[in-house]
Amino acid sequence: MKGTQVLFTRLLTDDSAQPLRHRPGRSSALLIKRDERLVYRHYYYLRICKKRYDEIMKILSEEFDLSEYTIIERLQLERNFKLLKQIMTQQPGSAELKKLYPWMVWK
Repeated sequence: MKGTQVLFTRLLTDDSAQPLRHRPGRSSALLIKRDERLVYRHYYYLRICKKRYDEIMKILSEEFDLSEYTIIERLQLERNFKLLKQIMTQQPGSAELKKLYPWMVWK
């Protein structure tokens, strides 16, 4: 059967002696940073710019090159939802947001 030889040799080899390989795919640290910016940007459009939900999703989709569905999924993650609730409680203004992310436009 296909793949049985690989499975068999992996079971018999000592993995601790082999060097760790870089796992392909997205970096979880970079995803966390991107999601944090996404949450702050969502807050900005919702509370400061007073935009409608559908407008916010379209704008965020263009800014972050993500589908609206993916944005909703990312915002609903427990870590991001807690951050959004914390931001809503603190209610930072444009000046505070500009200090966090000076390269982004916060009018």
